[in-house]
Amino acid sequence: MGVAITQAASIEIQASPETVRSIFLDFARYNQWQDVFDIQPATTGQSPVDLKKGDNLRVNMQGFTFRPHIEANKQDVFTWVGSIPPLLWGTHHFLFTPSTKTPGGTTFVQREDFEGLLAVPFWPWRHSFKPSEPWARFNAGLKREAERVSGRG
Repeated sequence: MGVAITQAASIEIQASPETVRSIFLDFARYNQWQDVFDIQPATTGQSPVDLKKGDNLRVNMQGFTFRPHIEANKQDVFTWVGSIPPLLWGTHHFLFTPSTKTPGGTTFVQREDFEGLLAVPFWPWRHSFKPSEPWARFNAGLKREAERVSGRG
């Protein structure tokens, strides 16, 4: 598919990957601890825990609304794919990895891989395009909430 552009933001959290993932998947409570994402399953009443490959979401990221589909919903990763074929595909990963720096903690990473026809002309501006700034705010909110819930914050 050509050039891929990757953006990422990570944070160390003093809470287990299970705790972090549980808070991450509690979409209904997002507005209590962050203001970046509003995520809802496209099917009313569907639990985020039960989302599977091919299911759709309604995502609003600071006024930009899109409807990606789930690629993975596993213990260590939650991934969606949004696209404007053939112009642009974005694969967004949320990774819940046991930390090698924080005993009993989590390294939480958001990563987006952009591909498609627009990725090539976009390449020179990749350093000024900073979706990672709002992601860092989301990550900080998730850290505060997970550490509060686990009694470590």
